[in-house]
Amino acid sequence: MNENNSFSEWVASIERGDCGFTYVRFYTDAPSWVRNEAVNRFGKGTVFLPPRQNRVAEKVAA
Repeated sequence: MNENNSFSEWVASIERGDCGFTYVRFYTDAPSWVRNEAVNRFGKGTVFLPPRQNRVAEKVAA
């Protein structure tokens, strides 16, 4: 699994707002490195919205 896929698994939503802000919402159980990665990708105009839900685990087909 590459880094981009790992990052996107923890992101619930990303929206580009006016004035250059990027609004990011992570899942509740996202690790701290995901927040740092968002700042590195989107810059100082990153706004973190409060989490609303836990990430749903993928179901494994039998």
